[in-house]
Amino acid sequence: MQASQARAAKLQGQIIKPIDAFAFAHSGKEAQGTIPLVRLTRAVDGLPEQPAGEAGLVTWSVRGEMGKAGLLQGQPLLHIHVRANPVVVCQRCNEPFAYPVDSEVLLQLVKSEADLDDGFAFGGHAAGFDDEDGDGEEAGNAGKGFVSNQPEKVVGSHHFDLLAQIEDELILSVPYVPKHDVCPGAQAKDSEASQEPVVKRPSPFAVLEQLKHKD
Repeated sequence: MQASQARAAKLQGQIIKPIDAFAFAHSGKEAQGTIPLVRLTRAVDGLPEQPAGEAGLVTWSVRGEMGKAGLLQGQPLLHIHVRANPVVVCQRCNEPFAYPVDSEVLLQLVKSEADLDDGFAFGGHAAGFDDEDGDGEEAGNAGKGFVSNQPEKVVGSHHFDLLAQIEDELILSVPYVPKHDVCPGAQAKDSEASQEPVVKRPSPFAVLEQLKHKD
C-alpha cells in the first residue's frame, strides 16, 4: 500500500519542463513520461471527472531529429506521441465512456511566426476537421492510432513549452462530438431482440389452400 501511494505521489508531482527545441532536434534527443489528465486543465475543461491512478494518465514521448530528405532536409523536427483514455460523454446516449487516444504528430520548427505562412503544410489534423456533416466523426478517427504524414509548423524557441504541445495534441485528438461506436443501450436492445421467439409466418400458398377447402 505504501509503495503504491508513493508511486501515485510521484506521478502527481511530475513536471514537463520547457526544452531548447532547436538543440533538442539538432542533437536527436528523446524524452518520455506520464502526466495525470487532471493536470491538463484545457484538455479536461467541460469533461466529466477523470479517473485517478493508471487509468487517468497521459503517456507521452518526444523525439528530435533533423530532416533527411526532400523539402524537410536539414529542417529541425519534433515527433510527439500521445496516448490517453480521457473520459468523455457520448452525445448519442449521454453516457460517459473512455475515449482511446493514440496519436502522433510531426512538428517542423521555424524561427518566427512569419515563417508559418511560408509553404505551410497542414498536418493530418486538417483531415480531422474535414467533417462535412458536422458530427465530429472524422475528427474522432484522428485520435485512434492516427499518424500525421505531413509536418505542422510551429515556432520553436530555446524555452519551448512541450507541455502545451502535448496538451494541444490531446485536445485535437478528441472529437468535438464524441460517440460510442455502439451505445450500451443499443447493445441491450439487440440482445433482447435476439432472445425473442421467432414467429413463423404461414406461407401465403398454404393460406390460399385453406380457403379453397372452406369453399
